[in-house]
Amino acid sequence: MTVAHFPLKKRLRVAVLARIFSTSAGGAERYCASLVKHLALHHEIHVFAQDIRTQYPQIVFHQVPLFCRRPRWINQMAFAAYTWWHTRKGFDVVHSHENTWHGDVQTIHVLPFSYMWFVNRHGLGLFLKYLQLAISPRLLTYWFLEKMRMRHQQGRFLIAVSEPVRTVLNIELHHPHQNIRLIPPGIDSTYEHTSHEKMQVRLDWSLPLQGKCLLWVGNNAAKKGLPTLLEALARLPKDIFLVIVGLASPENTWRSQVAALGLEDRIYFKGVLEDMARAYTVADLLVHPTLEDTFGMVVLEAMSHAVPAIVSSAQYCGISAELTHLENAWILQDPLDAKALEHAIVKSLASPMHPTMGQQARTWASRQSWKQLALAQEALYYDVVGLKT
Repeated sequence: MTVAHFPLKKRLRVAVLARIFSTSAGGAERYCASLVKHLALHHEIHVFAQDIRTQYPQIVFHQVPLFCRRPRWINQMAFAAYTWWHTRKGFDVVHSHENTWHGDVQTIHVLPFSYMWFVNRHGLGLFLKYLQLAISPRLLTYWFLEKMRMRHQQGRFLIAVSEPVRTVLNIELHHPHQNIRLIPPGIDSTYEHTSHEKMQVRLDWSLPLQGKCLLWVGNNAAKKGLPTLLEALARLPKDIFLVIVGLASPENTWRSQVAALGLEDRIYFKGVLEDMARAYTVADLLVHPTLEDTFGMVVLEAMSHAVPAIVSSAQYCGISAELTHLENAWILQDPLDAKALEHAIVKSLASPMHPTMGQQARTWASRQSWKQLALAQEALYYDVVGLKT
């Protein structure tokens, strides 16, 4: 499949704002970098970032100064001011993936602060939240930037990365439906790995040659459900082992749990990987009992490699709103229930469910193409330009 070309429409000059530009830093960063790569085939893309870890030759990069590492809210405000000054002229579209008060297109990667802080709070609880906001420069900064970012104005659109995010923006925060577009994460292609390839990664990574390999990916151990997974692993047969990818911070906390549960010889920590393909190649099952994910990009990526996934329900993970329990994934209703997670792992690894669910996962993932999503993004850019003229 190739990206459709619009011969009658002009090549756009687009500024993209992202503090970290990387394919390995996290889901939001991979989302931004992947879309930019495809859009740059037909448009002049300028990326403004403080931390540029991934380079594409067809993209113009602008290094934004790192004003200070701590406190982060000062750096966030400085980043917004710097990018506003340098993109206020000369661009057809300004697309922000950050909390900035400027930008024609704003991609919302996480549930908004105003929703998490105020919605469904009443009486004294609501008063205390307003009081806490009023006395905190950090919270006031984030609240102000988000409010300015999402304010309604001619030619500004919000992009939701999942259906639950779109629902929050529209129903809970009352943003007009016509100003919100749904553009979820995607994949470049699908893969199917041979048993020989799987065995080779096990050899390269010094993993057991026998048994089943679980994969957990994340930078925040508690938020992504690692403690629950470790508790479940302790109940499972000893030939089931776990590969951990990402920062998994704070590392000392979960390593203490590993020692307490006697799991030292069944845990393999690989850290941050620039290329996740080998992790998906070796995995028999992705386990993602997350407590908070607006989408869950790692689930889609694993599915594209025909790796079955256990994932928290849509209440906790946005991608689950699109999945079907026991067909293309195992939907976990309570990500804190270690016994339920243990049961899900045993059943998901069992034959014939395991290979069937893997193939159905791959089929579903094949319909989530970055190329098609880039077309939707491009169409939105032209809508922005049309409203400006």
